[in-house]
Amino acid sequence: MKFQVLLFTFFICFGTQFLVAQHIRLDKKEMAFLASQEKINVVFTYHDLHFNADNFTEAEFLDYIKKKIEGKLNTEEALDWEQKHLAAKDSVYPRIFVASLNNRIKNYDHPVEFVWNDPSIKYTMKVQTDWMYFGYDAGIAKQPAKANLKIYFFETSNPETIISQIDVERAEGFDVVGSLSFYKTGTTTSFGPSGNWLEEFLKANEDYPKPSLIRMGNMYDKAAARFGMTLKRVLD
Repeated sequence: MKFQVLLFTFFICFGTQFLVAQHIRLDKKEMAFLASQEKINVVFTYHDLHFNADNFTEAEFLDYIKKKIEGKLNTEEALDWEQKHLAAKDSVYPRIFVASLNNRIKNYDHPVEFVWNDPSIKYTMKVQTDWMYFGYDAGIAKQPAKANLKIYFFETSNPETIISQIDVERAEGFDVVGSLSFYKTGTTTSFGPSGNWLEEFLKANEDYPKPSLIRMGNMYDKAAARFGMTLKRVLD
């Protein structure tokens, strides 16, 4: 009986922590403008980005990871992973986030379209990642990739005046190939045929000691889907 009570208490506490972690706060008055827009420009930044519980700078993190890969494999593999990591930050993670977000809100009453890097659009949403953790998969022991995102809305011509800031804390994603919410083999996205970039990215199924880029991509997918659910309050 005591065991059952303890088990019940554990699940209640765990569930409460999970719900708190998943909640994204949004000011409906600040975000009311969104429902009247057709498109929103999206930019990604990584200003003052840090990694892991150690809070490594990116330079420190890359030095640590490359030495780890070199020790287990070789220098060529280490440099190859670094290039793929930087490319994913620049052009893959933004595409995943935008495609997932558009997919999540497409059936709302006011399904605004988010467009990556189009400064001609009146309003911009800036997604700033300031902390990353790649997680791991050691068989029976797993940790998802995690990140902290700050999302800012402003007029594209006036980036200094922030209309609204929304924090997405400890977004999580596992490295399940093909599990992206918007993706099915042969389908298209707002970026054209998904095979042009996404299928190539999904080939990068790294094993230890390389941190999983796919796992981090899944994090951006899940973060965008959560954010899309939050936008239901102003778009539906």
